[in-house]
Amino acid sequence: MAIVIPLIRYGLFPTVLFGGCGAIIALLGSGAPAWMPWTILAGAIGLMFAAERIVPYQADWNRSHDDVARDLLHGLVNTATNHSGVLLLPMLALAIPASSVWPDDWPFWLQVVMAIIVLDLGVAAAHHASHRWNWLWRFHAVHHSVRRLYGFNGLMKHPVHQAIETGSGILPLLLLGIPLPVAQALAFCVAMQLLLQHSNADYRTGPLKYLFANAEVHRFHHVGRPSDGDVNFGLFTTLWDHLAGTFRYEAGAAPMRSDELGIEAHPDYPAAYLPQLVEPFRGR
Repeated sequence: MAIVIPLIRYGLFPTVLFGGCGAIIALLGSGAPAWMPWTILAGAIGLMFAAERIVPYQADWNRSHDDVARDLLHGLVNTATNHSGVLLLPMLALAIPASSVWPDDWPFWLQVVMAIIVLDLGVAAAHHASHRWNWLWRFHAVHHSVRRLYGFNGLMKHPVHQAIETGSGILPLLLLGIPLPVAQALAFCVAMQLLLQHSNADYRTGPLKYLFANAEVHRFHHVGRPSDGDVNFGLFTTLWDHLAGTFRYEAGAAPMRSDELGIEAHPDYPAAYLPQLVEPFRGR
C-alpha cells in the first residue's frame, strides 16, 4: 500500500487523460470497432472509483448523499445525448457549406487535439456566460447544486444546459468540417475529462494544474459563494481562464466540506432528478 498510494496520487491523472484518451484516439484513428472505446471508458470509471476510495480528497464525499440514483440518471441521459449528437453530425453537415477547412492531412491524434482546444474555448465561453446571464444560470444551477464532488457528477447537468454548452463547443468544429471519427474521439475524451475534473481522488499534478482544468483547480469553481466560484471555467484547459483573468488556485484553500459547496442563495435547491429538470422553469 505504501507504493500504491503515491502511484495513484501522482499517476492517476496522466493515466486517465493521456493513457485513456490516447488509447481511445489510437483505436478510433485505426478504425477499430465502435465498442472498443467504451471498454476504455468503463476501465477509467472503475479506476476512478477505486482511486477515490484509496486516496480520497474528502472521505465523506465517498458516501452517498442520497444522490447516486439521480446522478446515474443525469449521467446516462447526458452521455446518450452527447454520443447521439455525434452520430447526427453527418446530417447537420448537410446544412453547412460544402467547403471544409478541416486539416484532414494532419495526423489523427493532432486533429483530435485541435478539436479539444476549439471545443474548450466554446464550452468555456458558454460556461462563463452561464454565470453572468440569469436565464442560463437557471439551467446551469442544477450542476452547482451538488453537495459533494466525485467522478460521476461531472455529467450532473440539466439537459438544456448540456445542449447549450455542447453546442457552443461543437458548432465551430462543425463549421470547420470536423470528420465523424474525430468527433467520436472528442466525445469520449470529454467523458474522461469530466471524470478527472470532478474526482474525489486526492491526486496531484504539480505544475500541470496551471495548464489543465483538473480537480485541483475545478474545486474552486464549486464554492457556494457566487463571487468566489466565478473562476476556472475551462473544461480541458485553464488557458482561457488565464487569458480572461478568471483562473484561481490557492494551495489548501479549495472547499473540503459539503457546506462549502452548493448554491448559497438557494440552499433548498431540489435534490431529485425530475424536480431538478423543472426548477429552471419556475422563474425564481
